[in-house]
Amino acid sequence: MAKACIGIDLGGTFIKFALLDEQLSIQAQLQAPTPADGGPDAVIEAMAAGAKQLLEQQGMSTDQVLGVGIGSPGPLDLENGIVIGTPNIPGFQNLPIRDRLSQALDLPAELENDANAAALGEFLLGRGKHLQNMVLLTLGTGIGSGIVVEGRLIHGAHGIGAECGHMIVQPGGELCGCGQRGCLERYASATYLAQHARRLVEVDHRPSSLAEVLRKNGDIDARDIQAARRAGDPLAEEVWDRATLYLAIGCVSLCRVFDPDLIVLSGGLTNAGSDLTQPLMQHFRRQHWTLAEPRTDIVLSALGNDVGVIGAACVALQKFRK
Repeated sequence: MAKACIGIDLGGTFIKFALLDEQLSIQAQLQAPTPADGGPDAVIEAMAAGAKQLLEQQGMSTDQVLGVGIGSPGPLDLENGIVIGTPNIPGFQNLPIRDRLSQALDLPAELENDANAAALGEFLLGRGKHLQNMVLLTLGTGIGSGIVVEGRLIHGAHGIGAECGHMIVQPGGELCGCGQRGCLERYASATYLAQHARRLVEVDHRPSSLAEVLRKNGDIDARDIQAARRAGDPLAEEVWDRATLYLAIGCVSLCRVFDPDLIVLSGGLTNAGSDLTQPLMQHFRRQHWTLAEPRTDIVLSALGNDVGVIGAACVALQKFRK
């Protein structure tokens, strides 16, 4: 009888579910709201319920499932399957989520950092197919990342490797939410891109069409900045150019350390498409060393918003498939 794996991508707003067979074919997907206000018990119950619903839709039983892969924000204790803490789900401190979900479903489970899981999914089913070395950056609320070297995810000596969003790209720079100063996340994520624009408008009183957006909506987001830039707003162009410059610096550093075949971009900021990639590549080529031409391509994810949940299922397949 054919076997399958369940992938669960745990987010602060939604939980995504996917069912993959052993040939890496997606059989079913669904999404449910994250009951974050209910605490860990409610979230784990929702995760188990979604997994069961996924199987019911396909007329499958747990006997046909090899295991469950969980992609979660961290920090995590991967060896023991514990979420040390998450910024967006209250009560997730030192939570043994792997074992709790395994007991709820009576299935083996494996925990992985959500960005690492996304990188594995993109490597096996997306842009990384037929390659050996790839870096994935998720550009959204923050910047997550996963690194594949010679076909294997990099975790580091303490399970917290591949945190590329917290590479320091500006020594002594702005304070990041992680406590460091000058992190890539603080200069190139969608959240901080918008915060920078708002500060220029509200605090520095720089003229911009974004001031009217802020007055009407009470806030500014990356889509507003992209739209203003396309309409010719100089401040929006400055903010966007700054973010893509720092992102390019991060990408050049990754090339110097890992020399990947590809750097893949995913997350909400990639909805900008060529508005993101064109200035990014211009800065990348300028910052790249002169000893050789750039051989690493920077591309957008082929799996889009599903990369995390597909990757979580791939984590389970790698762990539990004989």
